[in-house]
Amino acid sequence: MADLKEIKDYIYENKSLVLSTVDEIGNPQVRHIGGYAIDGKDIVFSTGKNTNKTKEIAVNNNVALLFQHEGQTAPKNITVYGKAYQLDKAESEDAAKLIKERRPQLKFDPQLNVIIKVETESIKILDFTAEEKQVVVAAEQLA
Repeated sequence: MADLKEIKDYIYENKSLVLSTVDEIGNPQVRHIGGYAIDGKDIVFSTGKNTNKTKEIAVNNNVALLFQHEGQTAPKNITVYGKAYQLDKAESEDAAKLIKERRPQLKFDPQLNVIIKVETESIKILDFTAEEKQVVVAAEQLA
């Protein structure tokens, strides 16, 4: 699976993603994010202002996003690697609309929330049922 549409469909169908960052002393941190959307080849997500994740991204913007379906029959997952940064007000409004299309119940309040964009650098596809179990695809190959 290295087709962009298949990858996007797999990512879109997940209930949440797992965000991996690094804290100020170098420890890896992981947490679930439900309010996300796909923006081209990149991922945008909403989070509260001044959360640990926004502070960690401000210091070290290298992140990984893990997508894995619940109850899937084949052991498969997709990991997106990239650089994360906070969007400005205008970009945040557009991204919030994308997130709301996917998760209508989520509210975005620019007084309380920020939108983070992860610019995809590469994607790792893990599928134990495939001949090649692990494939890493550069973002440029998907555009």
